[in-house]
Amino acid sequence: MKLFSLLKNINCRVLGNMVIDIKGLYHKDTEVKEGGLFFSLRGTRVDGSNYVLSAIKNGAVAIVTEQEIQNLSGVTQIVVKNAREIMSLVACRFYGNPANKLKIIGVTGTNGKTTITNMIASVLEFAGKKTAIIGTNGIYFCGMKYSTGLTTPDPIELQKYFSLMIKNKVEYVAMEVSAHAIDLHKIDGFMFEQVVFTNLTEDHLDYFKTMERYFEAKSKLFTRKYTKFAVINFDDTYGKKLASSIKLPYVTYAINENANYEATKIEVIDAGQKFILNNGYEINLSMAGKFNVSNALAAICVLLNLGVSISDIQNGLKKMKQVDGRFNTMLVAGVLVVVDYAHTPDGLKNILIACRDIAGKGKLISVFGCGGNRETQKRSIMGEISSKIANFTIITSDNPRFESREAIAKDIEKGMINSNYIIELDRAKAIEKAISISKKGDVIVVAGKGSEPYIDENGVKMPYSDMAQIEKIRSELND
Repeated sequence: MKLFSLLKNINCRVLGNMVIDIKGLYHKDTEVKEGGLFFSLRGTRVDGSNYVLSAIKNGAVAIVTEQEIQNLSGVTQIVVKNAREIMSLVACRFYGNPANKLKIIGVTGTNGKTTITNMIASVLEFAGKKTAIIGTNGIYFCGMKYSTGLTTPDPIELQKYFSLMIKNKVEYVAMEVSAHAIDLHKIDGFMFEQVVFTNLTEDHLDYFKTMERYFEAKSKLFTRKYTKFAVINFDDTYGKKLASSIKLPYVTYAINENANYEATKIEVIDAGQKFILNNGYEINLSMAGKFNVSNALAAICVLLNLGVSISDIQNGLKKMKQVDGRFNTMLVAGVLVVVDYAHTPDGLKNILIACRDIAGKGKLISVFGCGGNRETQKRSIMGEISSKIANFTIITSDNPRFESREAIAKDIEKGMINSNYIIELDRAKAIEKAISISKKGDVIVVAGKGSEPYIDENGVKMPYSDMAQIEKIRSELND
């Protein structure tokens, strides 16, 4: 595609040839190929301008930059105010604006995004619609899975996958939208059919610094720039705040407050639960936890607005498959072990409360850690939550990144309000310890990593899986 076509109506200053052919878009210098357009992005740790010469050496014929680079001959420079925003707009055009041919539902919030997108997709698939999922666990459509490593992929990758979805005749996309993605302009250039606000609890404050800035980032999604319609959790304080300020048509859902869609008569059945929608229909879920009733309400609001029948919603939710890393269960010698991605104070609290109810008179054992190089203030809060709800806690590692396991564990330990805990920094051994001290009828919660297949430490992602470790122990006990 000609460079001038990609830059049409974009506010920029061009130094050089605008009629060159652009054969690919890149923001990593090592991936650039001949005829590439390279986006020099300003990061929190590094400046993309440091990699311009490498990008040119690898084949870049044009550079998008926020500051003119001196003594750069033979390459077209496009000087812009915000390179990330321009990258998203150019990516949309380069791939033929594929999002315009899709009905995209965005889900944002601290917790619940993965489950809600999977609920929406499950029902749409049941109703005979070709549907894709984009989120923390990867990208899924037409029986294929692609790993991205990010909740919301970077815009070049995102538009490439939208284009591939069109080729595979996908109609709907249920997509997780992170606060980072909104703040970094990853979703500029296309519209969502509708967006969901689940909740806002303490997370990502290493980046946003305050809850207000975190909320402001999420709120940007709920404008006419990005969407036509909103679905809001009215049980959440920030949800109420959002509903009072947006200038979009919207509906609300809640369990404890008056809302457009409410759940009543919530009842635990087997390994799941059922509830009555306020229009009188019974909804059955194959997953426990009141928070999953809230997630289901969010999905129902979206689906009804899309015109999906209530019978398809009922059947699609009832037959929904287990979501990787979300309330995954395994029975080990009569002990129920639950693996969940819960990595925030609110997420840990919700999963522990749900499992406290399941345990009944049995013990509830909590195994969790916190990630390194992330907000430290939530560590002691999560320690306190675990010590209040669980009968016993094993503090372990999560993804230490470039912090020491010991220091992170000590931060968690500061919140413990009783002595019913130990520290075992080897995560595999921590799970083994939890199972060894449990008895039939007890419940163990292993929180924080979900389906992640690695432990990130000192710049290396070492292969590791909670579910694989639990399966290994189960096999050994059965031998």
